[in-house]
Amino acid sequence: MFSSKWYGLIALLCLISILSAQNRTILVPKPVPGAPFMYDDQEDYFGQAYRWFIESEPERAVENLKTLLDSAGIQLDPKNNYYVVVAHFMDKFAPIGIIHEDTDFFSTRMYGLKEDNLYYIFISRTPQAPSFLSVMATAKDSPFLQNLPGFLGLFGVFTVPEAQLAPELPGQATWVDVRQFNIPKAFRDFSDLSFIVKKDLAADTVLAQTVFDNSAKERWSYGIAFALTSVDEVDIVVGSDGRIIVQPKPTADVSVFGVINYHFWAVDTKAKTLGNSLHLLGGLRIGDILEPIVGLGGGVDLGFVDVHAFVGYSVEFTNKLKNEFNIGDQVTEDVDPFDTKVRGKPRFGLEIKFP
Repeated sequence: MFSSKWYGLIALLCLISILSAQNRTILVPKPVPGAPFMYDDQEDYFGQAYRWFIESEPERAVENLKTLLDSAGIQLDPKNNYYVVVAHFMDKFAPIGIIHEDTDFFSTRMYGLKEDNLYYIFISRTPQAPSFLSVMATAKDSPFLQNLPGFLGLFGVFTVPEAQLAPELPGQATWVDVRQFNIPKAFRDFSDLSFIVKKDLAADTVLAQTVFDNSAKERWSYGIAFALTSVDEVDIVVGSDGRIIVQPKPTADVSVFGVINYHFWAVDTKAKTLGNSLHLLGGLRIGDILEPIVGLGGGVDLGFVDVHAFVGYSVEFTNKLKNEFNIGDQVTEDVDPFDTKVRGKPRFGLEIKFP
């Protein structure tokens, strides 16, 4: 009965996930007042950005694009806004990326959008900076819900073109088209945003395309906890010969728990690590023993993996001999010589992020 309930819940969650993935819409951003803008790029910031991209130094390229935008009078607010930027150097080379705080230009991660903090910027030396933009938004579950079926199952870049002679970019007049999105509420926290950019709808060539993963930071995550206890204990069980025996527990009693974490500060649960994060944890022992655990943990980012140390307390439901039975008594299969005993244990150990 217990197993069927769990599998039923997993099936229900999978169905909910499939249905929620059908929530899709096409986003149409509106031009900001005055766009497109024309700037006389006498310092050739656009041409310098092109060369830095070719030389595989995108950071320096993006700095030139930022300088160009600032000189053109377009004030960016990268701390609060996301800017999807397409640099249209030529039809065969139009890198697309994102400007937001210290985020790498070619990163495809966004951390929870607001209604009006997503912009599209198209930079070109083609007059009026014409571009056809199509953005498909697909709502999705949070990483916590996406990973829930797998967790419950525990119980029971950008490629730079090869170096080549760069053709001259025509003229110094650089055009910048800026558009602002209005993001529906259903797509602000968890969604995929698929961008396709062409010179016009009828063009055969796609100038740029990518999918941005918009996943807000969360306070909930999963982990696998490897717990130790310093309490020396024994179990009273019925042996293979039908006699009641005392079975010593292994020294330190290493146990594995599946735990759910509540982080006091929201973290990026899709990153390879959770970072240094103080959190509460609670869960159950993986195996045949019913043993819940609660505790407090803190994370240490080792770069390739995130390991959390924790301290806590678990409660184990074990056997206690009924008064009429003694160690060594022979019992039959239809006789239960035990009452249930609740035994608490101090626990400490390490936790690794799941999955």
